[in-house]
Amino acid sequence: MTSRRSQAVALAAVLLAGARTLGQAPPGAPPPTAQAPSPAIDLSGYWTPALHEDSTERGAGPEMADYSGLPLNEAGRLFALSYDPSRLTLRHHQCDGYVAPYQMRALGNSRAWEERDPHTHQLVAIHWFSQTFEGKRTIWMDGRPHPPAYAPHSWMGFSTGRFIGTALAVRTTHLKQGWFTRNGVPESDQATLQEFFVRRGDHLTHTVVVTDPVYLEEPLVRTTDYSRQPVDHQNWLFPCDDGEQVLDRAPDNVPSYLFGQNPGVAEYRKKHPTAQSGHLGGGATIHPAFASAGARNESALERPVAGARVSSVAISPEPTDGDVHVFRIRDNVYMLVGDGGNIVVQVGDEGPFVVDTGTGRLADKTIAAIARLSPRPIQFIANTSFHADRTGGNLKLRTSGADPSVRGTFFSLQFPGAGVGATIMGHQNVANRMSDAKAAADALPTDTYLEERRRTFHNGDAIELFWTPNAVTDGDSFVHFRRADVIVAGNVFTTTRFPFIDVANGGTVDGEIRALNDILAKTVYAHQGQGGTLVVPGHGYLSDEHEVVEYRDMVVIVRDRIRALVRAGATLEQVKAARPTADYDTRYGALTGPWTTEMFVEAIFKTLRK
Repeated sequence: MTSRRSQAVALAAVLLAGARTLGQAPPGAPPPTAQAPSPAIDLSGYWTPALHEDSTERGAGPEMADYSGLPLNEAGRLFALSYDPSRLTLRHHQCDGYVAPYQMRALGNSRAWEERDPHTHQLVAIHWFSQTFEGKRTIWMDGRPHPPAYAPHSWMGFSTGRFIGTALAVRTTHLKQGWFTRNGVPESDQATLQEFFVRRGDHLTHTVVVTDPVYLEEPLVRTTDYSRQPVDHQNWLFPCDDGEQVLDRAPDNVPSYLFGQNPGVAEYRKKHPTAQSGHLGGGATIHPAFASAGARNESALERPVAGARVSSVAISPEPTDGDVHVFRIRDNVYMLVGDGGNIVVQVGDEGPFVVDTGTGRLADKTIAAIARLSPRPIQFIANTSFHADRTGGNLKLRTSGADPSVRGTFFSLQFPGAGVGATIMGHQNVANRMSDAKAAADALPTDTYLEERRRTFHNGDAIELFWTPNAVTDGDSFVHFRRADVIVAGNVFTTTRFPFIDVANGGTVDGEIRALNDILAKTVYAHQGQGGTLVVPGHGYLSDEHEVVEYRDMVVIVRDRIRALVRAGATLEQVKAARPTADYDTRYGALTGPWTTEMFVEAIFKTLRK
């Protein structure tokens, strides 16, 4: 361990101890009330980082396969080893922003300023703007709580701060997946930050302690130094617009290396023959004792531990308190969370338009929540799938509603109860599958479509249902509210598990990838690869195109690994033993339950064998 890292760890330990001593709120607790700032730690002004610190890492970037000093676990190391830098040429990656701890170490200048209440002059927030990729952070100082787990994530996350002596202590959650280093070492969307800003005159030290249960064995500590500048640097804008991709590349082509085939490993070892041990990182490598522990077999770390099983460590964003929670997405569109699957409701001067109905266990509470959003009865229900977590509340929600238009008269009047209750829409295969499963007739979609899309205009917005053939099943749809620019993805996209590819009901891995790419073909980010079109997953937190593209990349990469094994003649058991999902298991994997990692691998294997 370098002396610089030792000092950083020591400083972090002292500050963390100070935070505990002075009553720093533990993770999950509401932040303290607003405090008056001390002039000695006013961060306002212009700051320039000392770029000679860790210059290799922050300039051109570290060499491929050099993860020295990073406490990576197996998943983090394998993710980095599979990373091909040409992935950044994909359209949806070209303008990826920087995640907060990476942004703080980026090239370029920064500006900080205070936001105060115009009447009381109490400190509301501290803002920090970084020139590179226009990274803007807001550190709330007014005691507000962190958002619920199902709220959106962003590059900068959600930060709350308080002053501790001569330090500003900041806690950050709700980060997007990003990078620790630009040679492919990932930081997950489950990472949380504890940061400290300490100012001594015109010198500022920023210390961050990153806790990432998905990719790190233990916290990562880093420090960055800044010097205060007397004048405005100007030239603050650093916009990005995605351009052309590599021509003639298939939409399901995501550059990556198979396990054990990253050429950067051999190049690094040839260039640094005396510094090979520890270059693939790990918790042990950040401690002084590692230097005297003797060389380890780095080659054995290039592939997953055969046959090992790992489950997700991600925290589920779905509440389990037995209540239905309402979260406003945008304009007149809301997300209802709590009944075993996300429900979306659009309201206006017509009856509510509902997408999916959850498991139905909390249907009465769902109906009550919708009634608080609109005095009108539910008019339309759209099902993205026939699965129970999408349709479980159909019967009760339909019965509680009313459709004065008797939508689809010529087709729907042949069904019992047509014109009584809400009208249920969906692909014809949803109705077919539900009928085969002996579902109640009044719970089935009666306003169905067969190809491409079903469109309507309701509550002042154009609404389109797009069929995604043979994705999760043969009847899935995603729904686009065009004016609100909200896409409801159903189970084609979730943030909680590997995609449920229901092979018995027409699901395929290639169809799943096509469906994710179809969603991405309709998203537009607002700034630096985030915001803009919002995407509601079947399960998990409200997302945008970044989460969808990371999920798409994951499915493609896992498919390509399994396909390579199948072409080499591997059996299903051999494929499972090779652990083709190893770098994603800590984020999406499951050892038990209705959809396990082995089921996901087997579904891909079966569809590829066909």
